[in-house]
Amino acid sequence: MTESLVPASSATGRSRRDGTPLGERAATRARRGGAFAAGVLAALAAAACGGRVVVDGFEPPDGTGGSGGVGGSTSAVAPGSTGPGQGGEGGAPPIPPLVEEDLGEVAFGVPVPVDIPPGTLGFTAIAQVMTSPTSFDPIGIAEIAGPGSRTFVTDYTLPGTLASFFNQGIGSAAVPQTGAAAAVPLVPGTYWITVGDGGLGLPAAPARLSVWRRQTLDGRFHGGKLDINAFIAGDAVSEGYMQRALRTAYQGFVGLDVGNITVHHLGSEWGFIDEETLPIVLEQTAEARGRPALNVIAVSQFGGRFADAAGATPSAPSVAVEHGTHLSGIVVTLFGEPEVDTVILRHELGHFTGLFHTTEFQARFADPLDDTLRCGDVLEQLERCPDYDNIMFPTGGDLSGAMTLQQMTIVQASAVYRGIVEDGGGAAAPLPAGRTPSPARGAPAPAGSGQAGQGAAIAAGDRAWGASLPPRAAALLGGHFCGHSAAAGADFFALLRAVGGADEARLLAVGRDPGAPVQARARALAAAGRAAAASASAPPARVLAELQALAADPSLPRRARLGAIQGVAAASPAAARALAVRLAGDPDSVVGRMAARAAR
Repeated sequence: MTESLVPASSATGRSRRDGTPLGERAATRARRGGAFAAGVLAALAAAACGGRVVVDGFEPPDGTGGSGGVGGSTSAVAPGSTGPGQGGEGGAPPIPPLVEEDLGEVAFGVPVPVDIPPGTLGFTAIAQVMTSPTSFDPIGIAEIAGPGSRTFVTDYTLPGTLASFFNQGIGSAAVPQTGAAAAVPLVPGTYWITVGDGGLGLPAAPARLSVWRRQTLDGRFHGGKLDINAFIAGDAVSEGYMQRALRTAYQGFVGLDVGNITVHHLGSEWGFIDEETLPIVLEQTAEARGRPALNVIAVSQFGGRFADAAGATPSAPSVAVEHGTHLSGIVVTLFGEPEVDTVILRHELGHFTGLFHTTEFQARFADPLDDTLRCGDVLEQLERCPDYDNIMFPTGGDLSGAMTLQQMTIVQASAVYRGIVEDGGGAAAPLPAGRTPSPARGAPAPAGSGQAGQGAAIAAGDRAWGASLPPRAAALLGGHFCGHSAAAGADFFALLRAVGGADEARLLAVGRDPGAPVQARARALAAAGRAAAASASAPPARVLAELQALAADPSLPRRARLGAIQGVAAASPAAARALAVRLAGDPDSVVGRMAARAAR
């Protein structure tokens, strides 16, 4: 997705219904503990003093930087990694790979100069509301201008894209994010950054601006270590599969190695995520240690505007250098099929570091790169699109995960990893989070039935399960539906119906087919209920009865059962309430909880 995931119902100025703020936001603010808020505010106050802070394991002569270890509920170090508090195989880097220019409090609408020296691969500008790092007040990067009067960000966006560089309490933008700027090294000189409130015309709140600059000795990429904090909501996925999926997806991705993986456990209440709860679940990453790092939150199901999505990233780019904010991670649901899960994780990391969809479902919009191909009409052409093999195609494409040079350059220029500054050198050590994390919540996820990680991957081209469907419908069911597309207004069922895939009988057949990938089964059953609800007459009793039976069948994969529950709720609220009672004591607690939620 290319636009910010600020829900229209949650951002100040766009979040008021009938003139009153959402109760969700008020409740969220009320539940923030005093100790937690005090700790965060103290950290912000200390950081707002101005000056330069050098991070990523390098301590400058004046002692203002530092390095340290990482930790959490469960920690693992990738083979070949040096572990906490050390440099890489080639020794500690002679210069800091990642430098923060803390510009302190800045005024809205006033350009602030930042000097970018030679050797810089890229930089990320981060604006925050100083009163609270988890504020829901809108703030973002209104403009970035550079040497030669070049403009990189204009009016919080990039022309021709769905980019929106403001969010709730924190906003970010990066250079490079366009083909014109994707040069190695970046053009040095003075860049001017303007902070604003998203153009909403609200009273200006105190704003803090920081710029995180990635550099090497020669201005070229030399690799690095990607540290990951994995957060598992309830028993959304087994810890073992989570670690395997992360290593499979990210080891060697754009030339990076997987560094430290630390697993945390969240309560089961975070298993269901929609547009209202997305920013709140990202706040739960406050307990993470080590920076920079990618926070990955695995949940059981997406709903609301994100229904049928497999991943959601709050903004492109998001923030890897501060935990617990509304931009501090990606949220995914994993299916236990490594080929598909790898695409989900890489696609969302692409957004996290600043990549957009090569082409959007909205035909007028595409990414701003020079070396990616465009599709005239994604929905009309789909598998015939010239960019269908690209990892940033809006559905994940053919799952081959191709990337262009400019796409790789943008990921490599981001602040998501611990860098290496020269050939043969070592990666910097992690920077501590700056405070002691709160204890991990919940117990380790059991390896019970229905968990991801069971069963073999199904090849992307093996679509015998979808032979009765139009090819584009099968491609949609089996692909990656991205939360960015949902935030931009794409509705999965509407897309499916537009390509002729809304036939209840055929969808039920896919849902029953044990040879179909689990994401296709889940989406097909949810769509069958919506198709029944859209019928001119009352929802067909046969469709509803079959969905109820599938939802209650313990032999089905969990994901398929959850899709059937969604289908029942779409077809008949009364039937959903009856199903919730029936499943209240189900051996799979996730199924019982999701049935109860669907009946509300």
